[in-house]
Amino acid sequence: MSFALEDATTALRCRLLAGNFDPGTKLREISVAEDLGVSRTIARLAMSTLEHEGLLTREPNRGSRVKRFSIKEIADAIEVRGELEAMAVRQAAERGLEAAADDELSEMLERFEELLTAGVTTDEMRDRWVELNSAFHACLIEASGNWALKVSIAQMSRLPLVSPSALIFDRKDHENGFRQLAASHADHMEIVAAIRARQGHRAEARMREHAYMNARNKRLNLADPETMDLARALPGGPLIRPDN
Repeated sequence: MSFALEDATTALRCRLLAGNFDPGTKLREISVAEDLGVSRTIARLAMSTLEHEGLLTREPNRGSRVKRFSIKEIADAIEVRGELEAMAVRQAAERGLEAAADDELSEMLERFEELLTAGVTTDEMRDRWVELNSAFHACLIEASGNWALKVSIAQMSRLPLVSPSALIFDRKDHENGFRQLAASHADHMEIVAAIRARQGHRAEARMREHAYMNARNKRLNLADPETMDLARALPGGPLIRPDN
């Protein structure tokens, strides 16, 4: 991919995720080219890349439209990402953790515990949890030593609210929100314990269940209109519409 194409693709992706275009909007090559300041060929190739990523849809003889995502589609994508991460933790267990990765995971689990003890009651604490969750999942993927999984998971994570950093907190029912975080932390501890014990299939099963619960929580939390409004402030959030 040339630098011009890579830059154009990144710029268009950012515009889509930021909600510059409403879901269902038809995008024309000439308009995209003018907006990005590139040739129509580059615009066409950038749009094609984002069609493969799932952010645009192409209709025969009708061109490209901005993808409209339902809550179900988001949950489905999270479970697919979970299948890939399940494979990653199995391979990490079979490969064995390097000392640096083991130490990093230990430190992150301690920081999760500290946040839970504090209650995760403020926006600052929630932001710290999100950053920590993203780093935790990245560390596990890296520990697999599988570059193809890393690339595939990164692509899935570009979809709206699918990334480990795209957490949705239950702000109406704090106790329920806290239970969700505590359950997530328990999953993290069990996954790491299984990897350390070189129990690949156990780690794989726990990660798969972890993703399932993440998808379930997304469905439940996004059913609340106020939470949906908050979710739309996240990258890709403006492309989500309630399920019909």
